[in-house]
Amino acid sequence: MKYTILIILILFWMVPTVKADVKSWTLEQVGFLNIDRNEKNYGGFSGLIVQDEGSEALILTDKSFFFVLKLQRNDDDILTGYSVIRKGRILSSKGENLNGRNTDSESIVISKNNNYYISFESNHRIMMHTNVEGKGVFIPKHPMFRKLSVNKGIEALAIDNEDRLIAIPEKPPLGISDIPIFRLQHNKWEIIKYLKIKDDFMVTDAEFLPQGLLLILERKFSWTQGFKTRFRLISLNKFDNKKPITVFTSTANQFDNLEGMALWKDKKGEMRILTVSDDNFHPLQQSEIREFFLKYE
Repeated sequence: MKYTILIILILFWMVPTVKADVKSWTLEQVGFLNIDRNEKNYGGFSGLIVQDEGSEALILTDKSFFFVLKLQRNDDDILTGYSVIRKGRILSSKGENLNGRNTDSESIVISKNNNYYISFESNHRIMMHTNVEGKGVFIPKHPMFRKLSVNKGIEALAIDNEDRLIAIPEKPPLGISDIPIFRLQHNKWEIIKYLKIKDDFMVTDAEFLPQGLLLILERKFSWTQGFKTRFRLISLNKFDNKKPITVFTSTANQFDNLEGMALWKDKKGEMRILTVSDDNFHPLQQSEIREFFLKYE
């Protein structure tokens, strides 16, 4: 998602403690890093994978570049710094650099057998890579993929607890009012649920919790208020008709444009959510990493 920012965004860099909107869930920010760098092709981060017990992050740009960051932490696993230890490009099915409308990479996940799945907008598709630096393999398309808006395609990928791929577009396909949630099983897509758009927030990423609930990261932008972030929990059980649970909604510009999200557990077994922002390659925004505890009773 790209915006031409015409207003000055007021950014708050303090590390607050934020409470959830429901009693059984608590979201608490525990870490922040400004990861801006004056480097070509660095920025526009839309996808994120956390590895090596929280000490390494693979971040994906929306121009099909990736960077691997070494995350420095103190004895309490609080972020203290970072360094770029590797970088590269996402390649085509022929092993070539992507170009033109093929470059808009949005989300990245890794399956239990270490296959990487990457979604793309503009030329809407999902690719599978056995190595993030290797050539990709096309994943079959659902017919609705053809009806997605150019810049509102598959924004979120997730791997469920049965190692199945889940895909969620940012905006419903043409002619549909709700957002379909797709699941790939036996190399075929099925729609397992529809998500209603609420308060103009749109999905930017998703992660499954151990309990089987899907945590979705959502973003809202307006010219008067800038960016707002929301975290919601949904059940994909077809027999569960409960409404999504809003865990947290930020104030305007409390965070930058958070687009990527990854879940990991620290050495104490606490569940952490790492997020990364898309600066849209705009000087009034910044690339940032924010980390949260996600607690429940």
